[in-house]
Amino acid sequence: MNARAVCAIDLDALAGNLSALRRALAPGVRVCAVVKANAYGHGAAACAQTLAAGGVEMLATASPDEARVVRAAGVTVPILVLGGIDSRRDAVEDAWRLGLVPSLLDAEAARALAAVVPAGRRLRVHLKLDTGMNRAGLTPAAALDLVPLLRDGPFEIDGLYSHLACADEPSHPASRQQLEAFAAASADLEAAGLRPKIRHLANSAGALGDPALHLDMVRPGLALYGHRPNPALGPTVALRPVMEFASWIASIRPVPTGTGIGYGWTWQAKRPSLIATIRVGYAQGYPRALSNRGWVSLRGQRAPVVGTVSMEHLSVDVTDLPEARAGDRVLLWGAGPEAPDVMALGCAAGTIGYELLTGVATSVPGREDDSDEPA
Repeated sequence: MNARAVCAIDLDALAGNLSALRRALAPGVRVCAVVKANAYGHGAAACAQTLAAGGVEMLATASPDEARVVRAAGVTVPILVLGGIDSRRDAVEDAWRLGLVPSLLDAEAARALAAVVPAGRRLRVHLKLDTGMNRAGLTPAAALDLVPLLRDGPFEIDGLYSHLACADEPSHPASRQQLEAFAAASADLEAAGLRPKIRHLANSAGALGDPALHLDMVRPGLALYGHRPNPALGPTVALRPVMEFASWIASIRPVPTGTGIGYGWTWQAKRPSLIATIRVGYAQGYPRALSNRGWVSLRGQRAPVVGTVSMEHLSVDVTDLPEARAGDRVLLWGAGPEAPDVMALGCAAGTIGYELLTGVATSVPGREDDSDEPA
């Protein structure tokens, strides 16, 4: 086995997750599938193709460069560029050519874009409001001040949206507060003559949670790839992890009580033990922060990571699995009842599962990096 690890992407699971989410939405609610960050590490081109075949009404990327990858894969679904585009004539021409829908994030960017749109042409955009995330977007007051340009300028305001800050906490009052602020701002803009066709607010957590947040369209990302931001969200929506990350046992050695394992001897055997060396480390994307905290699935059973995760190896205590052998496949995270859950591993590592999914190295077979593909 030459590869240190493999990353398998189950596109059937992706299609199934989309269908499961659809069934949880009211009829007529559209889906904007988020494929930013190389589809959360799952491969933007293949995932976009699968999602488009599944009938999503829109895709979302963080940048035009990410959108070019999707277009190079032959996908024609409209693409919302969450991060907006540069205020250059060639960027606007690219938006038209590629069928991109830029976000308008602030007044300065809107005015700069308006200045480069050729006379007689209109640029289809979505206007982003800041209703509480306090990261990007126009405040409702600033959006009202901008209405003359938005209404009479070279824009087609196709959508109005905002982003939820605390939707992964179902009992947090912020989501309802943001919904109310968004509804009030939307009404004020409509009274001023601005009437977007699509209003959207819900991310994966919002889509799995309060139906009042669904509005005209939802923007799931993580849920499409088979994970819940919070286990309490959408428990009846059947999701399957799309990514499986696996490696193999390189060797197994018996060690006596008191033996230190790995760099720094951060773990010492409390009994005569069997320690398996696994052919994967942080260079392949298994976080060092899971040293003495992570676990793997081996022969359908859970085994703890012991000692410090190194660049190309990690160690697992298989004392209670004496049938384990060199060459056995080790599941690091993925699907199935015994598979380590990537969201739980993220929590154990002091981070979130998103970081683990996007952190699998591009050198790992099956983990394709589409980010540098040309248009």
